[in-house]
Amino acid sequence: MKAVFSGVSISQGHADIHTHTHYSGFNKAFFIPYPESVTPPERMVDAAVKKDLDVLCITDHDEIEGALRAQRYSRKEGLETEVVVGEEVSTADGHVLGLFLQEYVPMGLSAAETIDLIHSQGGLAVASHPFSYQCPSLGKKIEELCLDGVEVLNAAHRDPYVNRLAQKETGWCFARIGGSDAHTSKMLGDAFTQFPGKSAAELYRAIIRKETNPGGGPAPLRHGIFWSVEVAQGVFKKLIVPSRKVVCSQNDPLDRMYQMRRRNKVITIGGCIAFMATPLPFVCGMIGEGWIRWKGRRKWQEVSSEWIIEEKLGEKKNVYG
Repeated sequence: MKAVFSGVSISQGHADIHTHTHYSGFNKAFFIPYPESVTPPERMVDAAVKKDLDVLCITDHDEIEGALRAQRYSRKEGLETEVVVGEEVSTADGHVLGLFLQEYVPMGLSAAETIDLIHSQGGLAVASHPFSYQCPSLGKKIEELCLDGVEVLNAAHRDPYVNRLAQKETGWCFARIGGSDAHTSKMLGDAFTQFPGKSAAELYRAIIRKETNPGGGPAPLRHGIFWSVEVAQGVFKKLIVPSRKVVCSQNDPLDRMYQMRRRNKVITIGGCIAFMATPLPFVCGMIGEGWIRWKGRRKWQEVSSEWIIEEKLGEKKNVYG
């Protein structure tokens, strides 16, 4: 695809600016921890090459080691896909994507402080899924912050509401960004960012100039189901191999599972077997789909009500001077 700028035809590049590897840490199902992803950085890079992505931004939760590994791998192998070091930072106000980072940005600071730290090292700050109901998000705070872009299309949010809220609230004040929020290589590129050019440097410039556009769409339900099964398989394989027999050439963040109590390991292994050997992934997927749409609709109604109140207050202010 090509776009025309000042009479000159420029090829449009594709970048996935929001992706995760197995460095993204753990979540919990009841009292049992499970990894957000079991996908190594190198596998994400290989998938990006196969899917013809020009730029891949690795943005693990509060961690840049996975992104650094991916970047080293891409450069060593001479791959066409450029890797950008990023991080999804857990600020006190919600998630912020730091792109083009040189060093780790600590979690827990205010969004404004976090953005200042990102900018101080030459990075770009993007609000991820700003109106999410399932992830910590900035919401209307985006209007008060010195952001470079807003993720107006997040493929992991399958409901028809959250992305519409982001698009409506953002307007053209920020660069409009699309990202897959992939936690597995299968989801990579489901949503992406289009920009004039092909290189990471051109992506950087396009975000600064607000010349980006979101592309793709919500991830198919089957991709979410695949991710859940992949996590179950990864956890199962990790736990059935005694740690003393595992030889790791690199530090593996999933090794934390070896620290689980024996009882929890047995419960987790049993749960993985039940999940992999039954239709449970599909049942959970369908139930989750209904829950996601219900929560998304409630979020839409909540924010829409705020807009109506603000409009009425604005009308009264104009009437009474």
